[in-house]
Amino acid sequence: MKRLWIIVFWIGVFTYLIVVSGFISSRQNTRICERINVAITDSLYNRFVSQDDIMDMLLETHFDLLGYPMGAINTRELEHMLRSEPFIKRAEIYKTVNGALNTDIEQRRPILRVINRQGESYYIDNEGVMLPLSDKFTSRTLVANGHISEPFIAGSARSVFEAGEQSARRDRVILDLYELALFISGSELWSAQIAQIYVNNKYEFELIPRVGAHVIILGDASDYEKKFRKLEALYFYGLNNKGWNNYEIINLKYENQVVCTKR
Repeated sequence: MKRLWIIVFWIGVFTYLIVVSGFISSRQNTRICERINVAITDSLYNRFVSQDDIMDMLLETHFDLLGYPMGAINTRELEHMLRSEPFIKRAEIYKTVNGALNTDIEQRRPILRVINRQGESYYIDNEGVMLPLSDKFTSRTLVANGHISEPFIAGSARSVFEAGEQSARRDRVILDLYELALFISGSELWSAQIAQIYVNNKYEFELIPRVGAHVIILGDASDYEKKFRKLEALYFYGLNNKGWNNYEIINLKYENQVVCTKR
């Protein structure tokens, strides 16, 4: 008998929740959209889009928002529209019972600015997506130039993984640049020290530091983490004692050694 009452009790609770949920949903669907709230979660770091930009995108393409029933608003369609903007990584829109349409935006985070051989310039973000430059904001990132053939194709959400699929060494340059930039941007030391990557005519990488009048020859991208560990050891145990401007070239290409050329 006790078990029967427990079963009846929980059936009653579930029925109540379903009825209340349906009532709230029905009430929310007929509620008029009174305001749109926009939150850009990473606006301290990037300013490719503003709250006003998001409001304009929503209202210019969908007139039936403010003053219209919440049930008539297709949030998935709005999210898809916002994500078509190249600098928007994530867009989440949800309705509230008090008539507000909340919009949460996360921007893409560039880690590299590429200047190719044709003089085209574009960003690569931390997920490998190639982005155009912005008229509104310039991201302070690592710069790569030199013998880079990869073009930027406007209107496409192309990634370095698609671009680097071919086996020719020159076609892998953009993928190697992304991996190097991701590593450098993720290091407090190297993001502060390395300002530029130059791709020479052998499709090898040369690093230009912010501190010190030297060029760092990295060679190809193989074992790059090991090469950076050798460079770190040289900085802390060598250049700190002998001076940062005594060498013209620091060559990391060779296995288990660092070759330095004096001025």
